[in-house]
Amino acid sequence: AGGSFPPSPHAGMAAPAESVPAFQFRPRLDPPDWRRLSAVDVERVAAEVDVAALQEHLAHVAFCDAGRERCPRCQAPADPLLLRLLRLAQLSLEYLLHCQDYLSAQLRATQELLRAADAHRDLLAKDVARGAQEARLLREECKRRKKIIGTQQMMLQAGAACHQCQFCDKAFMNYSFLHSHLQRRHKKFLLIDQKQKVQTGQLQEEINKLKEQLQLTRSQLEAEQHAHMVKLSKVGHTL
Repeated sequence: AGGSFPPSPHAGMAAPAESVPAFQFRPRLDPPDWRRLSAVDVERVAAEVDVAALQEHLAHVAFCDAGRERCPRCQAPADPLLLRLLRLAQLSLEYLLHCQDYLSAQLRATQELLRAADAHRDLLAKDVARGAQEARLLREECKRRKKIIGTQQMMLQAGAACHQCQFCDKAFMNYSFLHSHLQRRHKKFLLIDQKQKVQTGQLQEEINKLKEQLQLTRSQLEAEQHAHMVKLSKVGHTL
């Protein structure tokens, strides 16, 4: 029906969570790949804002274990403060990666909700348009019925002769309106009626012809009878 609206696509659909879910830091087991890292021109990456190079080394830098690394010359362990700085940077980077994944998931969920809302809006727009069309048709029908009622009331008050339709219960003030009504609403019946009238006319014409032939035959018979009587009368006088 025009007044019924489809259910909202958000019904039963969970909204994206507002807080970042808890997570655990991954253990770091693999040592740094110094050969791979030594091939990176850090100054060039910074100057050219080479994000692709950063993405290429991001996981390795974030999840390598540099705690057991020693100086290649004296085999002394690395400076604890530098290791602590690297460790904090790795943990921060891992958390930022987690937030990035979470925000990407939230974005996808929000986009899905938006697509569902757009589809629901389109359904509502179609339903509203259908309701508007039905309302327009109802208004037109009301106007038409009011006009008919007003015309009939005028005819009743004026005592005018009505031209009644022979195929329905409608009446009209003049024959022109009746003729238009017949052509618009009862054209099929008019064709049948005209065909019947033609057939009736043909039958009447045949009847008239038969009457003329019968009259002619009767006249001929009467003439022959009269001639025969005259002949008999002459024969009687002769005898």
